[in-house]
Amino acid sequence: MAIVQISRIQVRRGQKNQGSGVPQLAGGEFGWAVDTRELYIGNGSVSEGAPAVGNSKILTEHDNLFNFANTYEYKATVDTLFTGTSPTAPVTRTLQQRLDDTVNVRSFGAVGDGTDQTVVLQRALDQLYLNSASKGSVSSRVQLLIPAGTYNLSASLKVPPHATIIGEGSEKTVITQTGNFPILETVNEGSNPGSYALDATSTFNNQARKITIKGLTLTNNSTNTGIKLQSCRASHFEDLVIKGAWTSGAALGADQIGIRLNSLSTSVSSNDNTFKNIKIEGYAFGVLSDFDVVDNLFDNLDICIVGHGVVFGLNTTIGSQGQLTGPQRNIVTNSKFRDIDRHGYIVNIGNYNTSSNNSYVSVGNNGGANANALYSTIKFTEGTALTNISDNDFFDRTADLSYNQTLMSGYPYIPDVEGPGIYQNNFSYRIPIVQQNTFVRILRASGDQSKTIEIEYIYKSGSVNAIRSGTLEVLVNRADGTTQIVDHNTYLGDNTYRNNLQFRASLSDENSDAATDTIIIEMKNTTTSDSGTILFKVKYKS
Repeated sequence: MAIVQISRIQVRRGQKNQGSGVPQLAGGEFGWAVDTRELYIGNGSVSEGAPAVGNSKILTEHDNLFNFANTYEYKATVDTLFTGTSPTAPVTRTLQQRLDDTVNVRSFGAVGDGTDQTVVLQRALDQLYLNSASKGSVSSRVQLLIPAGTYNLSASLKVPPHATIIGEGSEKTVITQTGNFPILETVNEGSNPGSYALDATSTFNNQARKITIKGLTLTNNSTNTGIKLQSCRASHFEDLVIKGAWTSGAALGADQIGIRLNSLSTSVSSNDNTFKNIKIEGYAFGVLSDFDVVDNLFDNLDICIVGHGVVFGLNTTIGSQGQLTGPQRNIVTNSKFRDIDRHGYIVNIGNYNTSSNNSYVSVGNNGGANANALYSTIKFTEGTALTNISDNDFFDRTADLSYNQTLMSGYPYIPDVEGPGIYQNNFSYRIPIVQQNTFVRILRASGDQSKTIEIEYIYKSGSVNAIRSGTLEVLVNRADGTTQIVDHNTYLGDNTYRNNLQFRASLSDENSDAATDTIIIEMKNTTTSDSGTILFKVKYKS
């Protein structure tokens, strides 16, 4: 480097915000602005080699670095990607702008160390979504990120419309309610920071809506609710674990609900919400609503160790505010119900609700095995819930109570699906067939009410030339204890064996309580030394 001149350091001082401000400094000369605590050095002349005449600012501890980091460019080192109109005119942004693209609760003082974070978490929700300067604007609808950690609450978090709360995943970001409050509770757009509007002020246009919550574990140590949706529509809940303190055999607390859907009215209701990949554990009720909630989708739930699984219209009073029809067109699908004391799925009042492709294992046994069944797995109440369906659901109770030989006598068949409708068990079962010269039990079905049972079957002998396919139609009149069975079949093989297979049906009181509870299907097979199989599938019309 060529040395132009060696001289003693010159320093001028003055005020930047008075008079003409910082003057043009000589090359190498320092200037100190005492009012702003800023330091400058003169560039020198162009003839001395300076690229431009002027002053250069020297950064000190009093400067905000973000004010100077204005050259952020996406993929700046990739020559083939243009962010601007040409390679020489890229889009640049400040570092402050880039960092403000995402919002982290730590920016509001939150720490996931297991201490009470109610105030700071609520402040983040209030300032982002209820701030009067930005509330309702599209640009305010940002994502609030909550890093992995444990965040304790002593009151419920109020969640406004358009809030998006994203954790790092269930069992990573954990929010624990230590007080006797819901963990999360939605509020309408009329709310302000620290002052949350009553649901009585909700309208279709200001109600809780377009909320997204995902990637969290929500734990409630009290007897209160996990997520309370108060007149909330068109929202999305995903990748959540919702844990309560309820245990099997305990009393069913009225507020011990994993997800509760409430509504102000039929028109201002909790509709069109999606719940996906959610585990609910340790509540008296997994999901509950008594209101006219419509078109909610529950997909891939895992509901375990609860009193009841999904409950619609349990305490609905037709004609009350928000209860003109009860829940309608709600779908629960691709879900697992496990270790549930009472009913897995109930519609007491309401129609067109669906249980589809769900698995019900150890449900309705009050903590025991299927031999101790006390409650139906699915219950659609007679007279008020007439058009609800169970479609392609699996019940582990079916195998135990229908053809398990150790439970063939003395155990009442509490129904898989109770109530009006047509339900088909799409899983088929195979049992061995031998010579039986007297009628013996081969199959049982629930006899809780008058109904028709259609049993599709195919018999194949392994000893003689005989194959028979048919449908047993069993009509049951529980009022007088009578049954009628008709065998519609097609036969191929040696005509000698055509009529050797015979069936009959009856009603039975398996637990000796003076009320019939089980339909018994018996079979006689007079084919000598037969060795074959019979495959069957059952459909109920009740």
